[in-house]
Amino acid sequence: MPLQRITIEEKHLDRISADLKNAVFAAELPLQHVFSNHLVLQGAGYIETAVKHVLSEYARIHGDPRIRWFVERSVGHNNSLNCSKIQTVVDQFDTDWWSKVKEATSEEEREAVDSLKTLRDQIAHGKNNGTNFTTVADYCKKAKSFIRAFSRVVLGG
Repeated sequence: MPLQRITIEEKHLDRISADLKNAVFAAELPLQHVFSNHLVLQGAGYIETAVKHVLSEYARIHGDPRIRWFVERSVGHNNSLNCSKIQTVVDQFDTDWWSKVKEATSEEEREAVDSLKTLRDQIAHGKNNGTNFTTVADYCKKAKSFIRAFSRVVLGG
């Protein structure tokens, strides 16, 4: 079930990206930034939710319902995730996972995850980052690839 939720969230992110892309280039520059900011928030939220679901699924497979509940609650409190924070979380499960995640992902994918977190924080603090929509959409695409690799490392397959 958690992996199905990741797929649903990924499709939701794709729909939002496509809908915004259709509107962004016809919009005035200030509105384009609003669209970019919205996609940043969606992408960063996708990463947070996906990491939680992958680890929840791991707990479901390898533990009992109480462990899964604990993982969902404790991991769910980790927000605004970048690679450093993800590493801190996964090191609590298995200290070998992060090196495997690094092997399974490209530097660009990891940088995209970090960039979405940085941009999310700038938006949350009212700062104008000026990142264009195409760049943000690319970060989201690379973040989805990162999550798929992360899932394979943690869950196998």
